[in-house]
Amino acid sequence: MKLAIVSSKIDEASKNIAEQLHKIGLPQWVNFYEFEEDSVYLPLEKVKEDNIIIISKHQSVFGTKSLTTHSIGNYSKAECGGIEKKLCGSLARINTNFLRELNERNSLLKNDFVICYEATHHGPFTPKNVSFIEIGSSIKEWTNQEYAKIIAETIVKSTLKENNDEIVIGIGGGHYTPDFTKLALRQNFSFGHICPKYQLDFLDEDLLEQMIVKTNATKIILDWKGLKGNKEKVVFLCEKSGLPFQRVQRLLK
Repeated sequence: MKLAIVSSKIDEASKNIAEQLHKIGLPQWVNFYEFEEDSVYLPLEKVKEDNIIIISKHQSVFGTKSLTTHSIGNYSKAECGGIEKKLCGSLARINTNFLRELNERNSLLKNDFVICYEATHHGPFTPKNVSFIEIGSSIKEWTNQEYAKIIAETIVKSTLKENNDEIVIGIGGGHYTPDFTKLALRQNFSFGHICPKYQLDFLDEDLLEQMIVKTNATKIILDWKGLKGNKEKVVFLCEKSGLPFQRVQRLLK
């Protein structure tokens, strides 16, 4: 089975990672695509593979140095590509393989980077399965050859690594999902879609069903402290879904 790696010619980090991938040599299980559009507007209908890795930059108003991975889609308006209230398929185990490999490699970077899942956000939309892997958060990081090489090597080494984790979704907490990230690094859980607290007003039965089905999740993990005033609503939706659910704070004890 082949996977696709997709790059944007106008995304500085994407171009840089692509260059490093070609220097290393693309593995046989990869077909490589490069498009003119920005990463959140890539024409994924032109990609024939069902499982897609998108190499990209991450932007942050705080300029935090970060290496991140996440699933994509919109819980509300499609302000950065995609379709309103539509989620793409998720590659939970690949996301988590990336997360763990990057966490190990952070020692080579003097532990100078935040390594984390991000919550599900932005486009493009496709019914296929997508994982974003990103360098953040400024031009200084996007154009750094060493950082791009680490991302490229992470993709080559860890994408197909054996992973027998339980596949889960996450609800609550901040965009950079510190507790979900900790859980995946410490225990055998792989997260697909994650709905952060700032999107909980939009979470409904349909979106939760999309999160579950498009992740192939068997459990829901709640950031209980990060649900704020939505605890009752979220518990109701989880109970209606029929999946078991647990609090991340209890699992981390």
